[in-house]
Amino acid sequence: MFRRLATVVLSVISLSFLLFANPIDEVMNKSIAFEGFWGTVLVSRGDVILHAGGYGMADIERNIPNTPEKKLRIASITKQFTAAAILRLCEDGFISLSDSLAKFIPEFPNGERILIHQMLNHSSGIPTMINTLELLEEVKKFEEDRTLQEAEIAYISSLPLRFEPGSSFLYSNSAYFLLSVIIERASGKRYDDYLRTNFFEPLGMNNTGYDYNEYDSGWGLPYYCDSYVIDLSSVRPADWVDRRLPGGAGGLYSTVYDLYLWDRALSSGEVLSESSLRLMESPTNELFEAGYGVFIGNEFIDGEYRRVVYHDGDTKGTSTRINRYVDDDIFVVVLSNIEGRDFTALAHELAKAVIVNGMGTD
Repeated sequence: MFRRLATVVLSVISLSFLLFANPIDEVMNKSIAFEGFWGTVLVSRGDVILHAGGYGMADIERNIPNTPEKKLRIASITKQFTAAAILRLCEDGFISLSDSLAKFIPEFPNGERILIHQMLNHSSGIPTMINTLELLEEVKKFEEDRTLQEAEIAYISSLPLRFEPGSSFLYSNSAYFLLSVIIERASGKRYDDYLRTNFFEPLGMNNTGYDYNEYDSGWGLPYYCDSYVIDLSSVRPADWVDRRLPGGAGGLYSTVYDLYLWDRALSSGEVLSESSLRLMESPTNELFEAGYGVFIGNEFIDGEYRRVVYHDGDTKGTSTRINRYVDDDIFVVVLSNIEGRDFTALAHELAKAVIVNGMGTD
């Protein structure tokens, strides 16, 4: 019964897009027709929101569709909040980018060889981890008299470095988990409390926080799809994972509206100084175009290359993408409550629709 009603809701939503199509709607319609899309999308230029929409279902059982107000896991988009917190602590004199990991986590073997700067740009050599039930089992082997966080530190520190710090590139969730521990030890606040008091509350990001596996009707619930094309018959709840494990690597939830507020504040200097933002959004790893919590690239749109600061994310029950076209002042965020999806092309096409059609320039 619920699936039949949900199908009707989706059909009505899809029909409304077709009847009132604009360039952004046309891009979304093509994506939905090609493989389906569940989640939320926002596109802005400067201070103008050009599009905010919800697609698919937020809660199949209760027949609740997604809307742009829905809270979703943001996965590795979390990393730019972690990086911003580190840079804010640098500005406030609590830490330095040249500080070693050992200064704040002395129990980490060889931590004196690893710099905070290297952890931020994925050149630390610390092996990565993926949040699964298997990871939880491995971490729990180290619990004994430790807290879960202490056990996770012990587990990561038991793994050999993949290379000499600073000599190569390895995307590392583990490094960003450790960065969130550094934030706690340097500030004296829990990671989520530091972000809330310094970023979320001042910026009015009232629907952003740390995901502790607690969900209400305001959420787009986490799902998994067994097929490439999304349809109700192939969607099931995502596997449960302990959301405490990722920490600063991928533990936050948000909405597209809150992420828009974050983008505007970050771009305008409300979050970080101009020099800190420049450092965050510049390639600091010669082996890969990695800044701090973001990557930097160029996309060819409408006859020219355009600088884009971006990150994507994928974890149980969510896939995400965030693109900031710096010189065009265009922001694109795609959040899906279905895991295992890649929105690189979709974000590009949404930005292209804005640029080619001159949207937001009046």
